[in-house]
Amino acid sequence: MTKFTERMRHTRFAVPAKLWACLITLCCLSITLFVLFNALHVVKVTDSKGASRTLMTCAKDPETLMNLSGIVADEGDNVHYTAYNGNLASLNIQRAVTITVMADDQTYVTKLANATVEEALQACGIELGEHDYTEPSLHTLVDSQTPVTVHRVEYRDTVTYESIPYETEYVYTSLYYRNKRHTEVLQQGHEGTNEITSRERVVDGVVESSQVVSVEQTVAPQNTIIKAYQAGAPVSPLEGPEVINGVPSTYKAVYTGRATGYSASRGRGASGLGLSYGTVAVNPNLIPYGTKLYITSADGRMVYGYAIATDTGTSLMSGTCLVDLFYETYDEALMNGVQQVNVYVID
Repeated sequence: MTKFTERMRHTRFAVPAKLWACLITLCCLSITLFVLFNALHVVKVTDSKGASRTLMTCAKDPETLMNLSGIVADEGDNVHYTAYNGNLASLNIQRAVTITVMADDQTYVTKLANATVEEALQACGIELGEHDYTEPSLHTLVDSQTPVTVHRVEYRDTVTYESIPYETEYVYTSLYYRNKRHTEVLQQGHEGTNEITSRERVVDGVVESSQVVSVEQTVAPQNTIIKAYQAGAPVSPLEGPEVINGVPSTYKAVYTGRATGYSASRGRGASGLGLSYGTVAVNPNLIPYGTKLYITSADGRMVYGYAIATDTGTSLMSGTCLVDLFYETYDEALMNGVQQVNVYVID
């Protein structure tokens, strides 16, 4: 071991000093280059107008990079710095453009970069109402060539009225057989009223469209009702078996006798049943209360129709009269007079 150690010592001292210096310098340079390589970045600086510059620098601050490249952001520009894997990076300046916004008869001007219509409105301090809209639409990117227009929209309701015509109805009866031209107005008609609500869409103070949103009947029309003569038309509204040639298709018995007419202000007959067209007074010993009848004049010119026995009277009990026909007015009772009738007992 002693001989080997001695040999190595002599070999080391045999190397020239300049060579040692070169080796040390080369080593330091390599280390320096390695450190610089890891510290330096290749940065490409561009803007939206086409300017471009490539830098090799250890700076990472966007402001410094712009100053080094000479491509500097102005007010309103957007600066985007992106570092990639390794030593590559990019810095892009999106140049702001002049944007014109027209709203409420005023013109607003702002400078923004890569902005939407919505962002332009915010920059101008313009608020949209519930129904307002813009051209172009809110999420459209704007440029200096396309102005933004704000349209103010409101809805206005207007109310108008229209008349509803009434009609004329006829109620036919054979009661007027003695004067066939006679008529009586039972109800006088009048027009009704519709309330119509229309909604107008108003854009920038101009009516763009209108549509009806509701129609409400505020007054109902009332038809005119006229009673007039018609051959064979019954006075009574009650119904029963089919009538063929003036005779009901089914009946139990038929009586022929004298008929008179009456009206009354009281609401019920002797039987306790109500009085109206289709109720008649009889001798209850001959025709019990509640019996359904069909009554027509012997010559067939006046048809009282189906009726219910509900009342009685002195002349009926004495046999002077077979049946007394109820009418709703005294004039109609007089118009009927006294006549021979056929009384068919239905049930």
